[in-house]
Amino acid sequence: MNGDNELEPVNLLLSREELRLVLNSLETDFIPGLDAEPLGELTSDQDGLVLTVAGRALRARELARPEEDGELAFHNALLTMVGVCAYSENVIFAYHWPPNQIIPRRYFGHIRGEDIVAHTRPEDVLHLFSLLPSKAQLIDQVLTACEFEERPSSGPFEFSLSSDTFASVRELAGNGEADKAIDLLVENDTPLETAKAFVATLSDSPSTSILQTVKQPGDGTVQKRDFTLLQNSRQTWLGLAAIGEAENGLVRIKTTTRDELQARLAEWL
Repeated sequence: MNGDNELEPVNLLLSREELRLVLNSLETDFIPGLDAEPLGELTSDQDGLVLTVAGRALRARELARPEEDGELAFHNALLTMVGVCAYSENVIFAYHWPPNQIIPRRYFGHIRGEDIVAHTRPEDVLHLFSLLPSKAQLIDQVLTACEFEERPSSGPFEFSLSSDTFASVRELAGNGEADKAIDLLVENDTPLETAKAFVATLSDSPSTSILQTVKQPGDGTVQKRDFTLLQNSRQTWLGLAAIGEAENGLVRIKTTTRDELQARLAEWL
């Protein structure tokens, strides 16, 4: 490969049963995104059979081989990808609802040491793992998963309000009561122009993305962030807990750009 080119991700697509078999070897039975068996709970005999078949499928793809004691030895890349997701140090989870959709698209990003892995769900029983060459590529994938596009905002706009008021404004706008939503914002010290711009976005069936990050900087602390992206054809709004005000339930809401989001995610991961 030409050293001037950006490295490509290494991808592995696993069935639910194959993933469970690898997790068993890592002495765990769960990673984020592993849902319940869609066919319902299996009996012990059924479960043993599907895991045996999963092992044979991994052997056929040269992702596992039998050892002398009868146990399976798994490919190093496979163990790395699933192991990073099972025992990650820093994570980002993204849940994205396109306009008027009820079920979100999900994206799970995991970091452990120098290893960075994305975990997505192309189908209900399939798990795609991607070993990524850089945190920057992880961040780009997260924004792609959220269908982020640079919007021609007339802002910038920024304001703060309580999480309860935020929820009420979204409900009013979503129910077609834009004037009431604007009035409620103005009553809570939001400038009129800003209130109109925000409610216009909420009234336009925006896409919604909820992102969660957890970072362990190595000093014994755990840093958690939760934030929301609201996007329509004109603007993207970022909502996050106001600094120093998280206990009071204040939300800071502002228009945002790709550069800002990339910088924030780089810091939070």
